[in-house]
Amino acid sequence: MEKNYDVLVKDRLYFGGAKDAEAAFDNEAVDMVIDVRVNGLTDEEQEAIGYMYKHLPIVEEEQAVAASIDTVTKEITAAYHAGKKVYFHCGSGGGRAGVAATAVLMELGLAASLEEAESAVKEVRPQVTIRPNMAVALRELYK
Repeated sequence: MEKNYDVLVKDRLYFGGAKDAEAAFDNEAVDMVIDVRVNGLTDEEQEAIGYMYKHLPIVEEEQAVAASIDTVTKEITAAYHAGKKVYFHCGSGGGRAGVAATAVLMELGLAASLEEAESAVKEVRPQVTIRPNMAVALRELYK
């Protein structure tokens, strides 16, 4: 199975697009898939998949974007500290998943600054683009 997703933390954390969730589950034996898209899978779609799925959207609304990033980050880092492997994704793997990856590096202390975290994420997955409203939220969370 083709790998179109990337490794954030070796053997533990992976991120990319929605279409690659099953490949990450199969190839990496991830324990959990976290969907950060605004619109997640339907109940019917969730019943058809063979992995643990959580929908934790990173929202667009200015007053709620930082809180939604924080929720996703805490979920991913809690799973990481519990020894679990996690794959998280947005639609293409270049937007919200990149935001989550940046926040996770900060939360785990694997980057000394937001700039360093974003640079590390883009080095792994060059198509990552952090929208201005989400950059503001990241700065709010990690000032």
